[in-house]
Amino acid sequence: MQYKVSIRKTLKQLGFFAPITVYFCLFLVGSFICLAWLKEQPKLPGTPFQDIFSILIRITLYISCTFLIIGFVSVLLSWLFFLFKRYKKQISFHITTKEFDTPYQPIVLALKPILRPILGYIKLRFIYDNGSFSKKIQLVEDEHANWFNRNLNGFYDWEITDIKEFRISSVVVYFEDFLQFFSLTVSLPTAERFYTPPQSQPLQNLEAKQRNTEIKNSRIDEIRKVEGDLFSYKKFESHDDLRRIVWKIYAKNKELVIRSPEILEPYASHLYLYVSFFSKFLNNHTEVINNAMLNFYKNKVWSIYRNLVLQNNDVRWASDQPEKSISFSVNPSKEEEIKHLIAVSEWQDNIDLLNFVQPQKAAIVVISSLTDIKQLKQLIAWHKNEINFLFVPISNQFKRQGIRSWITWFFLEQEKNKKAKNRMAWTFYPLRREILRNEKELRKILKSV
Repeated sequence: MQYKVSIRKTLKQLGFFAPITVYFCLFLVGSFICLAWLKEQPKLPGTPFQDIFSILIRITLYISCTFLIIGFVSVLLSWLFFLFKRYKKQISFHITTKEFDTPYQPIVLALKPILRPILGYIKLRFIYDNGSFSKKIQLVEDEHANWFNRNLNGFYDWEITDIKEFRISSVVVYFEDFLQFFSLTVSLPTAERFYTPPQSQPLQNLEAKQRNTEIKNSRIDEIRKVEGDLFSYKKFESHDDLRRIVWKIYAKNKELVIRSPEILEPYASHLYLYVSFFSKFLNNHTEVINNAMLNFYKNKVWSIYRNLVLQNNDVRWASDQPEKSISFSVNPSKEEEIKHLIAVSEWQDNIDLLNFVQPQKAAIVVISSLTDIKQLKQLIAWHKNEINFLFVPISNQFKRQGIRSWITWFFLEQEKNKKAKNRMAWTFYPLRREILRNEKELRKILKSV
């Protein structure tokens, strides 16, 4: 089955480079049918009608051939110009994204230099993420764009539902004539990438206390304890209190060591936000968990971060995917960097909750429905008065439906509607009941805190 799918995909990609379009094929078929029909019509010999009719057919043929030649030559010249510039490595291509509040992600592109076909079109197709390909698109250009402009600048609203980073391996550039009969292509390798950012959603105001400081310029209402009794030791000195000697260490290593006294710190300048993407069900994930529900979780996480920032908190992001993270140890992180970190994050099972959260720093910990119950219980038992836990039930991505909604969805929803497909996939997901039970237990634990 995979072999057949691979062949079908390869044939479809080969079709991208066909020099003629479907419109030209239809034009040829229609022309031959009309010509055959005209030849079968009764003729009136000895009258001027036959001569005039023959002249009209020749004029139509000459005009059609002229338009076809002009269209083909203009496309050919533009294609050769672009090939020459690519050979000289003078082609510049860049892609960026803009903020959006619709299901369509605005993609801004810049391609130069390029020679436009006379009254023709330049279209693009992206090949990204290990062989996936987009539709053939035409950019919405500036109104001042004309045939003499060698720069192709514009945007396209790409319908993208997944919040992640897209890596474009190549761009197929199409040069088409004004009749869209001929389409010569050039494949342009590129290493461009862009990401679809998470969207902010309304939330209730969150409250959390800062637990760390770098500059003592912000006092807190409740004095907190920092490194001391249970955190660090130091060698015994003559002026130290004998009552703080750790005799167990002396018995073992013959070294006099004392516990450092606790310090009451009245300052705290920032709070750490720990967001866990851990999943104990990772081996049984399907597309609905890895895409639809992950997108829902990312939007909620971004909304939590924005809510905290709007309260004038200095929020520090802690990632459980360090290979994708950016260090923010010196300066406060920028929102754009946080957006990117959220977008590239994925479910993982390498760093669990206990190994991820640092209790002496964490102010807020965000968890999902895929969190391990035992680890959450253990973390709460140790630090329930120090850490705020925020729970995101990812099953809320698909709200419960009544009988009427089910009937409407079953009979009227379009088969190609991705949201409807995801809903059906979640309904028949083998571990759905187990995840819902996990959610219920997590709610119960957090409610008792």
